[in-house]
Amino acid sequence: MDAKIDETLPVRKQNPFQADAGDHRSASAVLRSVIDDAEGESISIGAIIDAFGERAFGFVLILFSLPNCVPAPPGIAGIVGTPVLIFGIQMLLGHKHPWLPGFIKRRTVSLSKFKRLIDLAEPKLQKLESWCKPRLPALFGPFGDRMVGLFAVLVALCVLIPFPGTNFPPSIALVIASIAVMEEDGYLLLGGYLIGLAGIAYTITVLGASYHLIHAAITSWF
Repeated sequence: MDAKIDETLPVRKQNPFQADAGDHRSASAVLRSVIDDAEGESISIGAIIDAFGERAFGFVLILFSLPNCVPAPPGIAGIVGTPVLIFGIQMLLGHKHPWLPGFIKRRTVSLSKFKRLIDLAEPKLQKLESWCKPRLPALFGPFGDRMVGLFAVLVALCVLIPFPGTNFPPSIALVIASIAVMEEDGYLLLGGYLIGLAGIAYTITVLGASYHLIHAAITSWF
């Protein structure tokens, strides 16, 4: 006898931040496996994206935000900030899977530095993940994903602005928000947004002060 499927049972919509059904692993575990399985002395951004496959935005937003959450070599903000900006725009437009143009996918970063980054970040990510549980489900869904996309765009713009202190708070906030969406934890998501808004406000303040200083200098010069 053929088995019948009860079509009245609710079907949970796929969360583009989560792994494939039946393979839900924490962000820290997936990030560790991607770095540990890589070969050679460097790894391209395209290889990182391909390693995640269709597990999508949550993992790549975390991965490309982490370098700005720990001490990193000069210039790395531009390398990782551009993909975050592109991913944020894609999410804002409702895309389900990340995409990058070829010239960005071919850019490489040191594999040893990336492994060091994961070593530093993994304990903190695991501690954060252990606290997560599903809460405030109304904050999640297609509209919620677009809000995270908008948030990622604002964070990326802060990261790409070359001023001291404009990278760290927004990047931390995006990592927190991405984990919150993957785990559907509304309290954590709101916390990430609050930290991010504080970081964005700081960036705007720095930009405003810089503008007034430059304007005053030009005025006095002439």
